[in-house]
Amino acid sequence: MRGFTLLELMVAIAIFVIFSAMAYGGLMTVLNARADIEVSLEDTRTLQMALFRLEQDIEQIRARPIRDDFGDPRPSVILDETQRLEFTRGGRRNPMNRNVSSLERVGYGLEDERLVRYAWSRLDRVQDTQVTQTVMLDDVINLEWRFLDAQSEWQDQWPVPDPTTGAPALDGAPPQVIELRFETRRWGELRALYRITTAEAAT
Repeated sequence: MRGFTLLELMVAIAIFVIFSAMAYGGLMTVLNARADIEVSLEDTRTLQMALFRLEQDIEQIRARPIRDDFGDPRPSVILDETQRLEFTRGGRRNPMNRNVSSLERVGYGLEDERLVRYAWSRLDRVQDTQVTQTVMLDDVINLEWRFLDAQSEWQDQWPVPDPTTGAPALDGAPPQVIELRFETRRWGELRALYRITTAEAAT
């Protein structure tokens, strides 16, 4: 019985090494592709959750002004100079049936390329009123809001300043529609429209 020669063994080993390298490369490609898909799915889920939370908040806007930390009145919906939108919303959850209002003061703004949701512990605030900040989305480059008024005209500010005094209205009705435009490093420029449909907001 004739055995394998050294040359035949070396050839066999070389073929085994080549096929092993090819198999390993194919396996790594599959694993890397799977990791990329999982990251993409997680990013998509985070984006969808952020937009869903925005929709839940904005569509529940109520025409209820508040007082800020210094006792000064603030409109039910207001956009400040930093493009932070703040408003009163209804439908506050109360699973413990506590004696608290169903209204809540919330806001959305941009901090260090992050979309942040603000929620105050009470409507009419005092100087030690707690505010909860929740990061909704990362890598947000830019954030802009627009508002559709009762005359179906788009406004870049809210409340719309009085043409004679320049002061914002404190007890005016909320906008009919709020448009959000924002740009992210992953998704590019995105646009969302939210219609305020609650009867109380429309009065």
